[in-house]
Amino acid sequence: MKREKMAYKLKKELDRQRYAHTLGVEQTAREMARRFGEDEEKAALAGLLHDCAKCMPLSQMLKAAREESLNPVMKTSKALMHAVAGRCVASSVYGVTDEEVLGAIRWHTTGHAHMTRLEKIIYLADMIEPNRKPYPGLDALRALCMQDLDEAMHAALRMSLEHVQEQGKTLHPDTLAALAAYEPELTR
Repeated sequence: MKREKMAYKLKKELDRQRYAHTLGVEQTAREMARRFGEDEEKAALAGLLHDCAKCMPLSQMLKAAREESLNPVMKTSKALMHAVAGRCVASSVYGVTDEEVLGAIRWHTTGHAHMTRLEKIIYLADMIEPNRKPYPGLDALRALCMQDLDEAMHAALRMSLEHVQEQGKTLHPDTLAALAAYEPELTR
């Protein structure tokens, strides 16, 4: 499916703010890919489709991702589940077959240990795109994202940990594994 057709379909599926966010992630991912020597088209495609399942009801997300093995926490959280469902929707509805692109969509909410450069770019682009509501540390993270991908990932994962802890919740095991790649003492 061509980009224009995907964008048209997304505009109908997503609310106005989510669609603007999606276009921001697409552009930010392209810029970051250029900066870090990643395939710009793959980054733009993953950025465009990263939230393709975001506005679905949880029951529909679970149905879309029925073939996936899911952490029990994932099954109760739309915020986490949309990434897994998004991978499936990008494949079945939008015709994406590139496993790197599908992986970047799949891991853009939790991250995981040993992320690829494309996965890191989509994870970060989602956090820093220009339409993001300001949050503490956003400007510093944006600057870091254009300097050092791994330092930016470490900072972003740290921010996620602090945000989740402030809410009195537990960090998803995949996110903890991603953070442990930068802070090995976490696994001791």
